[in-house]
Amino acid sequence: MKIKVTAHIYFSKYSWENKGEFLLFYAKIDGSENMVYVSTQEVEVDVPENFDPRALQIAALEAQKQKSMADFQKSVDDINERISKLQALEYTA
Repeated sequence: MKIKVTAHIYFSKYSWENKGEFLLFYAKIDGSENMVYVSTQEVEVDVPENFDPRALQIAALEAQKQKSMADFQKSVDDINERISKLQALEYTA
């Protein structure tokens, strides 16, 4: 299946680069001294007829879930370490 999308074309070159490169964006963005707007073009793109984004969305959510679980476990470990250090101290009043 062919679909048409709007591509916003920019030219980007930084001072340390010998030559720049053309970049495509799906939206028009503010340029800078290192990136200048060139033009907008309608581009025809081939997309598989049976394309189903759900598998990719599920994979992204699974990765996000794993990161959240790791971040949470790190936080719990930090709290447990602080508790252990406080319990190791002798209290004298």
